[in-house]
Amino acid sequence: MKKDKNYILSADTPEIKALISHAKDLYNKAIFSGRCLYTKFLTPPEAETIYNRFPKDVCPITLFGGYDDAERKVASFGEPHDKENFPIACIKVISKGSKALSHRDYLGTVLSLGIKREMIGDIVITDEGTYIFALEEIAPFIVDNLFKVSNTGVECAICEKTEDVRIRREYVTYDSTVSSLRLDSVVASAVKKARSASLELIQRGLVLQNYKETNSASSPVKDGDILTIRGFGKFLIKTNGSVTKKGRIHIEINKFS
Repeated sequence: MKKDKNYILSADTPEIKALISHAKDLYNKAIFSGRCLYTKFLTPPEAETIYNRFPKDVCPITLFGGYDDAERKVASFGEPHDKENFPIACIKVISKGSKALSHRDYLGTVLSLGIKREMIGDIVITDEGTYIFALEEIAPFIVDNLFKVSNTGVECAICEKTEDVRIRREYVTYDSTVSSLRLDSVVASAVKKARSASLELIQRGLVLQNYKETNSASSPVKDGDILTIRGFGKFLIKTNGSVTKKGRIHIEINKFS
């Protein structure tokens, strides 16, 4: 076993140090007990940190969020054998009203039940219903207590483990051009505001790039980056670098529905 200094780095924030310390405990326990142990739901940067920080030849590490292409994932230490063994439940929510409910509506209502964010994975809205991924230990509580979302009645049920839950993310997609792939320029295009307004959003800490807060307006945006802009939503940015005759860069903006 390597020394702690190879897991926890001096440059790590206190939050990351706490995360790695907890993960190290699970990692060691999984090795010595021969059992598969699991974290709670992790953000993409947290999952990446854990996956890259520990040697996987000693103890396998698997990331899974309940469906393919999930953003928030649970890390397993040890061999889970099957993804169905992950302690993740999928709750299908059907709205009884005609009002369009947003991700924020669902998440806010679930958290108002007194549930911590780390207990909840992705919330995916589809034409067939909304799927809330949660740790198994909390899923029955959600089903028993979630009756309304934003004053709209809802019905909830836990999907069977064997049920084939096919999730296809839906976006509102539009094309745009920017003078550069600087963060302030792309944010302005995404929220359809002046560049000065996007700069203010960044400076106020309201913009996350790949789930990390950045105050740098000049931060480069790359193909596949996810921008979370508080008050406006979450956006997947796609670009192949092609330019217009006037030298502006084509980008595709995909707003999460």
